[in-house]
Parts: sequence; C-alpha cells; structure tokens
Amino acid sequence: MPIVSFFGHRLTPIGPHQRAGLLRVCGLEPVGAVTLAHQLCRWERWNSGDVVVLGRAGRPAAGAWATGSLLPFGLAARPGLGHDGAGSDGAHALADHARTRLTRYGSVVGPVQDVEAVWTDLAAGGLRARQERWVQPVLVAPSPDGGLAGAVVRRRPRLRWVAEALHPAGPAEEKLVLPASVAMFTDELGYDPMRAGGSYARHVSWLVATGRSYIVLDDGSGTPARPEGTGRVAFKTDVGAVWRAPTGTVAQLTGVWTRDDLRGRGIGTAALAAVVDAVRRDHTGADGIVSLYVNDFNAAALGLYGRLGFERAGTFATMLL
Repeated sequence: MPIVSFFGHRLTPIGPHQRAGLLRVCGLEPVGAVTLAHQLCRWERWNSGDVVVLGRAGRPAAGAWATGSLLPFGLAARPGLGHDGAGSDGAHALADHARTRLTRYGSVVGPVQDVEAVWTDLAAGGLRARQERWVQPVLVAPSPDGGLAGAVVRRRPRLRWVAEALHPAGPAEEKLVLPASVAMFTDELGYDPMRAGGSYARHVSWLVATGRSYIVLDDGSGTPARPEGTGRVAFKTDVGAVWRAPTGTVAQLTGVWTRDDLRGRGIGTAALAAVVDAVRRDHTGADGIVSLYVNDFNAAALGLYGRLGFERAGTFATMLL
C-alpha cells in the first residue's frame, strides 16, 4: 500500500520478496549501487518502510534503504542509460519518509546526484549535517596480469612480507581487529562508535565471521609478526559490500587503515594490492570489480590509490548526521 502519492510516483514500502525491481534499477550502475544492492540481498527480513520504492514495486523509478541511515539510488535522471529518475516530487516524497527514520550519527550516502536530490528537501525541512562531504571519488582497481600485489612486489621486493602476510582475519584475531576498526572509524568519522552500544562490535564480528575483514599483522615495529601470534594490526580493510550484479560481481572496500606509525613506508600500498587480489580470489572471481570511495581532501589516500592504478568511476556524497 503506498505511503505517499505524488503525481505518477507512489512511495511504496516493499518486502524482500519484491526486491527484484529495485535490483534492476541498481543494475544501471552496479558500482554506484553496490551498497544498496548488498543490503537488499543480505537481509531476508526487514520492517515495513525500511526499503521503499518510487513507482510500482515491479518497475520502480528509484528506491532507498531508509532505516537509521539513508541509501538512495535512482532519484536523479541518467539520460545516457535511458533512466528518467524520480523527479523533484519523488525526491520530496522520499525525504518526507526518511526524515523521521534518520538517527543521530546516521548518514545519507550514495551517488552524488541522488544524495543531492533528497538532501535539498531534507535540509529545507531543517535537517542539519555534522559534515557534508560532496566530493568522494569512486575508484575501481586495475586488473594487471599476474595480480596487483605481484606488480607492487616486483617494484619493491622488501615489501613482499606484507603481501604474503595479508589474510582474512580469523575468529581468534577478532580481539586485535576491533581496536583497529575503532581507531579507523574514529579517525574517519570523528566519534567513537562504541559509544552507541554493541552494534559496531557486532558488525566487526560479522565481518570477521564472513571472511570480509583483511589484515596484516606485524611485530609492532613494521617487520613481520613472530610465529607465536603476538603481533599487532598493521593494516586492515573490510569488504563492506558485495553484489552479484547481472553484469558481474562488484565488491566495495571500506575502512582502509594503516597504523599511524607505519604510514609513508609503503606498507599500505602493498597490503591494499594484496587485498584486491584476495577479494577477487575469495569474493568476486577473477573478473570481478573491486571498488572503493575516498574523500577528495584525503591526499595521502588518493596518492596511494593512484600509485596502484585505480581509476575513477563516479562520485559519491555523504552527509554525516
């Protein structure tokens, strides 16, 4: 049953059995839509209103995940893809729906044109962001013959140990991963996620349990960890989203982090190269797309990704609430 009707676009809650139509919209831009598509495919149950579409459930114009945070996709027209978007009335309907569902420390995140479409109405209604990050380049990893890590190690043989030490964190290593994840999150978003209760720790535990958290351990000084396993996390990143799109599997890396005392030594470069190879091995297949997005003001990260040959595939925006 529609929540709101604006001319031709009904805002309608859908259940998991109705997600196929919205996934087809996501297929217009699999790299840009991977976060929303991942959420739609991950959960077999959600509450009414958590996922909404504009238009008919089977053939929507756009849609969003709208619980705590907002993940919109398809609001803006994509003329080159034959997509008309949902128009200003559709964006207004989504903003009205999302306004009471967004929470403190939530966010509005997605392709910049979709975020802009809904944020205009949200801001006009009085919603304010702690930070507005309007330019977040979306980057896609290259696929060199022999793997990305091999190319890095050939140039810098002393970093071979880093590539060889990269592995999915195991359950016994979760106690090492959590503080590194908290440090990354706090540096990136400006607050300690553990203040909000146990949800963040549960998320990190899920990433570890599903083989999506990749780490490099060292001995605490930038050399290989001793075999007895008393190491520290030197580098970490997570596979935040994976979607088997019609055109191929897409993965999105999140939480890329190198320990402060090791930055500038090439460890992050070698580790991230090894992650790209590992994600293709473990999650996407050899032809899969490995992507991430980064703030335009993070010059060090942009330099790292540029050295590895990442190429721009779009722009995200994030409103931090």
